[in-house]
Amino acid sequence: MQRDDMATLVCHTLGAADLASFYFVTPHHHHGSLAQGPSSCPGTAAGGGHGAGASMLAGELEQQEQAAAGAAARDERKARRQASNRESARRARARRRGQLDELSSRVAALRAANARLAVELSRVAAARAREARENARLRAEAGALRERLAAAEAAAAAAATARCASSRKEGAGDEEAATPTADETTS
Repeated sequence: MQRDDMATLVCHTLGAADLASFYFVTPHHHHGSLAQGPSSCPGTAAGGGHGAGASMLAGELEQQEQAAAGAAARDERKARRQASNRESARRARARRRGQLDELSSRVAALRAANARLAVELSRVAAARAREARENARLRAEAGALRERLAAAEAAAAAAATARCASSRKEGAGDEEAATPTADETTS
């Protein structure tokens, strides 16, 4: 009996039209709950009911409340997840921006170092070229001096040989004259 009283209360509180719209909004179709529609309410125009419609109505209300609570929880989780994703994406962008700034500063520093090294390289290459020219000049001068020395040594050797030869010629004819006399030795 208590169920019949509740069904009557629900039907009279909501009204037959509201009850019908309530029935058609629900996503779950149970045995005859939608087929009976609002006519299952006691005291409606279709009249006649037993308490099954009211108990199904209470169950439907409870299911809708649970579905609404579940949807609200899902929506809240989805909103939290989206906010978390947005924050994560913001941090990732900031991290990439920081990395890009760091890489840009490293590129600038490396380009400056490269320019300094290029200047230093050209300075060293110019100094090396000067040293190479100086070495070539000194080698040529050393070669010329060796040739002069060899020519001077050859001329000196030839002169010494000539003196030896001429002194031998003179020495053979003057051997007697070359012996000193007593007067020459005292002087």
